[in-house]
Amino acid sequence: MIAYLKHTHIDKTKWDACIKESLNTSPFVYTWYLDAVCKNWDALILKDYEAVFPLVWNTKLNISYLYQPIFTRYLGVYSKNEPSGKLVNAFLDAIPNKFKYIEFSIQESTLLKRSDFEIKERTFQTLDLNCDYEQLHESFKGDAKRNIKKAEKLGLAVTNKIEPKEVVDLFKYNKGKELKGLTNNDYECLEKLMTTSLSNDTGIILGIINTKNELIAGGFFIKSDNRILFLKGSANAEGKSAGAMYLLLNHLLKNYSSQIQLFDFGGSSVESVANFNRNFGATDNVYLQIKRNNLPFIIKLISGKK
Repeated sequence: MIAYLKHTHIDKTKWDACIKESLNTSPFVYTWYLDAVCKNWDALILKDYEAVFPLVWNTKLNISYLYQPIFTRYLGVYSKNEPSGKLVNAFLDAIPNKFKYIEFSIQESTLLKRSDFEIKERTFQTLDLNCDYEQLHESFKGDAKRNIKKAEKLGLAVTNKIEPKEVVDLFKYNKGKELKGLTNNDYECLEKLMTTSLSNDTGIILGIINTKNELIAGGFFIKSDNRILFLKGSANAEGKSAGAMYLLLNHLLKNYSSQIQLFDFGGSSVESVANFNRNFGATDNVYLQIKRNNLPFIIKLISGKK
C-alpha cells in the first residue's frame, strides 16, 4: 500500500535508510538535501519505507502544485529493489488530486507510456571510476589533457582552504550570468546547501589559485554512497583561459579513482557543458521530465501554464 505522508509525519531515519539502500541512490533525495533546497516537501511511501517518492510542493492562487526544486536534477522512486515500470506508475497514480499542476523530473529512464503526462528525455553525464587513475587518464580526450598540462605550466595550484561563499560567488558572477532566473535567495540556498554538506561530512570543496594566490576557479562536490556529485563550480575569465576547471576535476578524479564507483558531473543537456564532461571520458545517461496540467482553464490563462 502506498501512503501519502505530510512532512511532519515522515520518519527521516527510515527515509534516509531507504535512500542509502536503494540501488538508484542519489544525494538529491536525502532528507538533509531536500530540507536545504525546498520549503515544503511531503512523500509517498510504500509499506514500511520499502520504497519512497518525494513530493516537493508549493501553492499559488490557493492552488497546490508539484515542482522540481532548485539544485536538484530529479526526484522519482527510490527502492531497496530495482524500481519497475509498474511501481513507478503506481506511485504516479498515488499522487493526490489536490496537486493540479505537476512538473518535475524522475531518474527512471524507461519511457513511461502514459497519456496523462507529457514526457521529455533529458541527459546527464557520469564517469565510471572503478579503475586506477592511469587507466582513467587514457580515456581523457585531447582538450582535457591539453588544458591540464596548460594549467600546470602556468603554475596553478589546487587548494581546499576556501569557503562555500567563494565558490558561490565564482558561480554567480561567471556562470550565473549565462543563466536566467536565479535570484539572491537561490544563491543563499546554494551556500546553505554547501555548508550543510560540509557539516555532515559529505562535502568536498576545492579551488584553483594562480601564482599570485588569487582564487580563479572553484567547485563543490558531494560524496555520498560510493559516488561523487559535482554540485556547482565555475571559473573567472583568467581561470577559463588557463584551463583551471580541467585541473580541478583532474585533481579530484586522481584522488578518488578506484575509491568510489561513480563520478556524476551533474549535467547536462546543454551540448557545450556535455562536451566538457565527455572530454573526461564521461558517458550520457537519460532521465525524464514529466508534466501534467489539470489547472482550471481560467488559471491556465492567468498563469501562462499550458
